[in-house]
Amino acid sequence: MKINFGHDDFKAIYRVGNVIKDRAGFIYLIVEKEERGYTVVNLTNNEIYASYDTMQALIHDFAEQGQALVNAELTIL
Repeated sequence: MKINFGHDDFKAIYRVGNVIKDRAGFIYLIVEKEERGYTVVNLTNNEIYASYDTMQALIHDFAEQGQALVNAELTIL
């Protein structure tokens, strides 16, 4: 995995497909569930962080200062 860290507008960070790094160094991926809703996947430990019915609920619960948008390239072998 190739990773570049950047700082973007707070609201622009939380979109489907984005990879986010928090202050503790954990890396997360925001995905849209096949059924309604969104999930935050912790890529650091390969676990589901939480699932939400709406993006607004995800932002309200998950978003915090110090998170940064990550430009990540995932290669699956």
